Amino acid sequence: MPIEFRVPPEDGWVSHIKEVKQARGTACYGALAAHFGTESPKTLEWRADRRELYGQGDDDADPSASNKYRRWRQGKALPSSDSIEFIRGRTGGSVRLEYWKDLPLWELLAPVAPPISRLHRLLEQMPLSIRLQLFDDGEPNLRGRFEHVWPEGDRIRAIRNQASVEALIALLCLARKGEEMEDDARHYLPSACAYDLLPRVLYGNPALRYRWEGLFACIERLFWNRIYYSGRFSVFPIEAVRVGLQALDADPRAVLPVVSGPTDRQLQQARIRDALLEQA
Repeated sequence: MPIEFRVPPEDGWVSHIKEVKQARGTACYGALAAHFGTESPKTLEWRADRRELYGQGDDDADPSASNKYRRWRQGKALPSSDSIEFIRGRTGGSVRLEYWKDLPLWELLAPVAPPISRLHRLLEQMPLSIRLQLFDDGEPNLRGRFEHVWPEGDRIRAIRNQASVEALIALLCLARKGEEMEDDARHYLPSACAYDLLPRVLYGNPALRYRWEGLFACIERLFWNRIYYSGRFSVFPIEAVRVGLQALDADPRAVLPVVSGPTDRQLQQARIRDALLEQA
C-alpha cells in the first residue's frame, strides 16, 4: 500500500507543479543575483546585460526593456540556451545556469516518483564521496554494474554529513526509492536526513538560499508530509531550518541539532568526550 500523505494536495498537485517551477526559476535567478550582488531585476538588466536603468518603484511591477530576469524570479520562465551561454561568457564561466536549471532536484520533486531504474542512474552519477557510502569501493563491479543494496542507516547519515547539494539529491533519491518500495522506514530516514542537511545546503549555496522558503514548501509537501506505521507521523518545522541558517551565519562551524540521529562514529566520539569529562 502506498505511503499516505498526512495533508493530501487539494488541487491534484497543480499548485505544487507551479511552485516547483517557481523554485527552479528562483534558483537560476538567485545564482545570478549572488554573482552580481543585487536582488533587483532592474539592476541585473544593467549589470548583466548592460541595459540602461529604467523606471522607479517596485521591481516586479515596473515595465522594462526585457522581462526575462523578472520572469525567472517569478517562475514564469526558465533560462534559454542563449541566456545560459550569454551568462557563462559574461561571468567568465562563474555562473552555470544550466547546473541550476537542470538539477535533478526538480525531477525528484515531481508528484509521481521517477522509476527505480532512473533513481539508480542518478545515484550512480553521484560524486565518489557519496558513492562510497552506497556501493562497494564506490565503483561498478567487474561487469560494469553497480550493486544497489540498501545502505545501512549509518551510511545514509554519513551522506547527510557531507552537506552538499549532491548529498541532498542522493538522500531524496533514496527516499523516493523507499516510497516506490512502499517501505516506511526506507522513506523516513533519508527524508529526515535531508531535513537535517537542508540548512547547510542553503548556507553554502546562495542560488538555493534565495527565497528558500518556496523550495522548503515543495520538499515538505512530498517528503515530510507522510503518515507511517499505524498513523504515526513526524513534523518538520520550517522554523528549525531558519534557526539553523542563523546559527551558521554566526558561526559556520556551528553544531546543529538533528532529528535523524548521530552516526556510530559520532556516538563513539561523544562517549569518549563524556569519559574524559568524568575523569577531569
